[in-house]
Amino acid sequence: MVHNCFPRGLSSFYVRVYQVVDDPSTDSIISWSSNNSFIIWNVGEFRRKIMPTCVEFGFNFSSFVAKLRSHGFKRVKGPGQMEFGDEYFVVDQPQLLRLMMVEALRTKRNAKKAKAKARKDRVQVEFLLKHLQI
Repeated sequence: MVHNCFPRGLSSFYVRVYQVVDDPSTDSIISWSSNNSFIIWNVGEFRRKIMPTCVEFGFNFSSFVAKLRSHGFKRVKGPGQMEFGDEYFVVDQPQLLRLMMVEALRTKRNAKKAKAKARKDRVQVEFLLKHLQI
């Protein structure tokens, strides 16, 4: 079932992933695995049939996977499966995608702050070492 009740202001990437996973006509290629994850059953067909119709996914499969990670999806460990999910990526509950987006943005912001702090600390240590009087 394709939903039209997505939260306002939601990134188009979340909407397109949800729509593609939720579309029964693509179940042999990509489908829900559990209530909060999906499996790409056929990567070749996904690349040939689905990716060209979804500019949000990028130009190649590895960039799509990188976008999934940057948008909060986690790889679900399975034997050779391409399965991804998140606690807020839930069947029949697209309104939860807003929470997923907020969490992903918070994670990115915190990582950026940590990186800036590490850079500042490194510069400070370098300054102290440079001006060490022995």
